[in-house]
Amino acid sequence: MADRERMERLFSAIGVDMERHTTPMPTMPLFQSGIQEPPLLQGITIPALYAATFECVVLRSILNHLAVEAFRKGYGWKPKFVVKCKDCDTEYHQEVDTCTACGGEVRKADKGQIEYAQALLESKNGMMQNFLEIMKEVEMDLNIVDDAYIILTKEYFVDPDTKKVMFYRVKEITRADPIFMRMLADKRGVRGGSQYTSLVDRTFRTSDPKDKCPTTGMPVVPIHYMNLAGVGKGQVYTEGEVIHLSKWSPGKLYGRSPVATMWRQVNTLIAMDNYVYSAYQKKRMPRGVMVIKSSNMETVERTARNIQEHLERDPSYIPTIGVETESGRGGLEYVRMMDTLEELQYIPIKDDIRQRIAAFFGVSNVFMNDVSGGGLNNEGMQIVVSNRAVAYAQSIYNRILFPQIVEAFEITEWELILNPHEEEDEIMQLRRDEMAIRNMIQMKQAGYDATLRDGIDDKILHFDFKQPDPQEVAAAQAAQQQAQQGGGQQAPPPVQKGDELIDDDPALMFKRTNFDASRGSIPLAESIASTAGTGLPPLRTTSKNTRVSGGSSPDMVRRVEGAPTGASVKTDKREHKTPQEKAIDHQIKETEKRKGLGNSRGNSQ
Repeated sequence: MADRERMERLFSAIGVDMERHTTPMPTMPLFQSGIQEPPLLQGITIPALYAATFECVVLRSILNHLAVEAFRKGYGWKPKFVVKCKDCDTEYHQEVDTCTACGGEVRKADKGQIEYAQALLESKNGMMQNFLEIMKEVEMDLNIVDDAYIILTKEYFVDPDTKKVMFYRVKEITRADPIFMRMLADKRGVRGGSQYTSLVDRTFRTSDPKDKCPTTGMPVVPIHYMNLAGVGKGQVYTEGEVIHLSKWSPGKLYGRSPVATMWRQVNTLIAMDNYVYSAYQKKRMPRGVMVIKSSNMETVERTARNIQEHLERDPSYIPTIGVETESGRGGLEYVRMMDTLEELQYIPIKDDIRQRIAAFFGVSNVFMNDVSGGGLNNEGMQIVVSNRAVAYAQSIYNRILFPQIVEAFEITEWELILNPHEEEDEIMQLRRDEMAIRNMIQMKQAGYDATLRDGIDDKILHFDFKQPDPQEVAAAQAAQQQAQQGGGQQAPPPVQKGDELIDDDPALMFKRTNFDASRGSIPLAESIASTAGTGLPPLRTTSKNTRVSGGSSPDMVRRVEGAPTGASVKTDKREHKTPQEKAIDHQIKETEKRKGLGNSRGNSQ
């Protein structure tokens, strides 16, 4: 009722002059109009964060792993559609011959859009870095200070008469140092709006957006970023020339450094390494002091020198020390001044701190060549956790950075993406296809029609399911009743029993129910399930005794080709697999062997 009344008020107000009122924008009292500084903990600077990271071997190992794994398999271009109409620009994610909307001709994605961008990314910039090397530096910046900057060096083409920018092109892509990069924002934290400059003469600065550059006569544009490195006023950049990223704590302006959060833990590891280094370099306090109480110090000193000389000649020499006790002032005492590393719990404390840092970044011990935490199952879980951390790192580029780069090149029909990094892609792909086929079979058993979807991603099988038309079902029932009333008993379709073959007729293989007028719909045996019509050989079960659930491994499934009638699994030792099946089995075994999974799979079977 309330919604109806609100809609009536809305329609009654159409055509009437109304006042507009908006919700006020939240004020940001912490922001000052001008250059905004990144938030840092007291006493910690950005150079100190980088210095601590590169000095701590544990932290750097973790960050190197993330950077290497994220870009290990490189990047590629992917079309946004399969075909597109030339007339109405309707995009299709499956193959079609003509446009269903207007009947026009369709085309593939234009490869000419990515030729210049592809050549630029494959070449080296002025710093002699290619695109992947730049991305690895960006990943390190994100994991250290949670702020990364990409500079798109643009070449502007200006009309000399109107002083307007007609078009531009991206000449170079470089990484900017977060130590010197700053944002220019107003009191609300919105970038731009405080200072303005000219695209041609960047030395001109003004706070009035209506001013024009006195040198070029061009209108001014707002400044979004500034590079404070070097001398003078620094370098300024306008909108679209700098891409800023935050990974762990994205905010209105800057991110929050994860290394600053773990500042004490990182410096503790550095101090522990320095302690061990000093211990082995003899730049430390002695382990202890030998105190000899005697009234004859000359004898003690002479004895000590003799012992030292003997030990230099013979390290295995056992010294003998005599102490006078008749005077009552003799005695021998050892004063220990330092604890051992075991007593200091050096290893447990270091492992605890390392695990805390690794847990924050999602890198497991197995990726740092540490398998002390458990067996294969534990290592498998560690791989899953680390793969998720790397996948999240890749998503930052695929969702945020790369779309802005593609937009800067004015590419509309292609996407720039990072290739998946997972080690188990090959095995997982085969297992995913097996699950899709099994699900399709079960849906056909339930009476649904299955159609293989022809999508953009050819690596993944997708099936579309449709419930049968009730009229077709009713017609089938009527035909069967008519046959029974005519005096003839319709023979039931052949059903597989044990190791017997099923009928090769696709019409019978895909018929999942036997309609009887008196008894209703009778489900057929599960063994009739087949993949006929899908381009795969039809399936047959081994026997009732060896039949497994539908979700288990397909190793217990044999094929129709070449199998003798009535053959038993226990007696028939011949190989009935097709060459395609043998190739898939060989690929799975080789991949599992390479990943160290062959023994565990064999044991599970």
